[in-house]
Amino acid sequence: MPRKPIGEKEKIKVESYLKTYALNKKLLRLEKYCRDFLADDIDDAEKHLMNEIPLARAKMFEVRHFILEMPNSDEKLFLYYHYIKEESTEKCADLLGISRRSAFRMRHRALELASERFNA
Repeated sequence: MPRKPIGEKEKIKVESYLKTYALNKKLLRLEKYCRDFLADDIDDAEKHLMNEIPLARAKMFEVRHFILEMPNSDEKLFLYYHYIKEESTEKCADLLGISRRSAFRMRHRALELASERFNA
């Protein structure tokens, strides 16, 4: 059976999901900064932030697990480097030994593969 083309809406949805890893990573850095440098001056908003840390870690684990459970391929490596290691598309191209243009094509294919898994 031929594959159904993945729409832009689905790609945006999965890309947003993958980007939550970097957002939660920043949240963890902010929490560490508050703990290290502002321990005496923590207000209610920062206490609320501290309560979100276990959820942020769980979401990061979920995104990492989602990528690592994909079949082994260059697209999987691209997603890992780009969304988990936060490398630019150009740096991913260097790491994978491909041209910059090929990396942008690979990003497109990787998001299609991820969308198929995400929406399955």
